[in-house]
Amino acid sequence: MRAVGITRTGGPEVLEVLDLPEPDAADRLVIKTAATAVNPVDLATRSGQIPTSLPAVLGWDLAGTVAHAPAGSGFRTGDRVLAMTAQLGTGVGSMAEYVAFDPKYVAHVPDGVPLTDAATLPLAGVTATQLLRSTPDRHGKRILLIGAQGGVGGHLAARLLDEESARTDLLVRPADRSAWQERRSGRPADGAVLTDLAQIESRAYDIVIDAGGAPDLFEAVRPQGAFLTITPFSAPDPASRPDVAYTLISVELDRDDLVSVADTAARGAGPRPETTVLPFEEAAEAHRRLERGGFRGKLVLVP
Repeated sequence: MRAVGITRTGGPEVLEVLDLPEPDAADRLVIKTAATAVNPVDLATRSGQIPTSLPAVLGWDLAGTVAHAPAGSGFRTGDRVLAMTAQLGTGVGSMAEYVAFDPKYVAHVPDGVPLTDAATLPLAGVTATQLLRSTPDRHGKRILLIGAQGGVGGHLAARLLDEESARTDLLVRPADRSAWQERRSGRPADGAVLTDLAQIESRAYDIVIDAGGAPDLFEAVRPQGAFLTITPFSAPDPASRPDVAYTLISVELDRDDLVSVADTAARGAGPRPETTVLPFEEAAEAHRRLERGGFRGKLVLVP
């Protein structure tokens, strides 16, 4: 089978379409991959910023159809499914024609959700779900969300803008301001769409959620407030503000969270990013586009 992987670390040019044996089914669910999303963690793994064993198949997100279902798994051949393989922890990359994975971490794709869209959901959606679960009580609080235009940020914004009990300001790129003003129009949560760091008041927010990598905005948190981030390589020094509760979110495999994200997408309540689909052979181009910055939507690879 074909798979997108690396035998050495470096720039996008080190990506290869490898020829590998199909995975052994055993007691795992074998998924025939229809689509697999490209995420920042894939770029960090490919570059060597995040170490991994080599050779490695990259990818965390996938959607496809069941090719083999072990007895008692709750799945049947042909079922449409999605999964987050957490490549760094499990060693299982999603960018392959066939992926074998523990069925307890796989979920059905609801009717009406295309597989290319479903492939964009797992990592971003589950991370956002677990991050929100880690935030303090948001009732009556002033919240700043950094990077609402991103993958995780889009899922967070979709949830936060429906919470009328809190005021949520969104910090986005200037080019995304009009789109986000339209998206928040008519939503229950009060707040503003900001594009300039100069608009952010010092020590003005009860909760700051950083989904974009802006460690300087640690100073936007009030004393006894909370700062949560998903960006370990652009995070503030917690010791600089001992009066702030600091949390770095590391996503964990959780089927219930995955099901919740898929169901939210089926209801049309989650983000709807524009999806750009490229073949496995153009994986390097996908990495270049994401690495350049400013890319809108999600990049998806198909076998």
